Amino acid sequence: MYRYEICGTGNGGQSWKTQGTLEGRFPDLTGKAMRESFIQLTQGKAIYGKPGVRCHGPYHITKFLIEEAL
Repeated sequence: MYRYEICGTGNGGQSWKTQGTLEGRFPDLTGKAMRESFIQLTQGKAIYGKPGVRCHGPYHITKFLIEEAL
């Protein structure tokens, strides 16, 4: 099992962070993490720098982490 964390900014400078866990082969996890992150962003489930203010695209990624969950 792996843990991911993706951080970035959206239109207007709003910061955001998404995170979660994934299972599968490591080479396949980048795409899975990106899809999960996009779902969190578009459904308002991401962690936002200004709580209560949603983030609109285009989205700019500043951090992309996938690590083994111990």
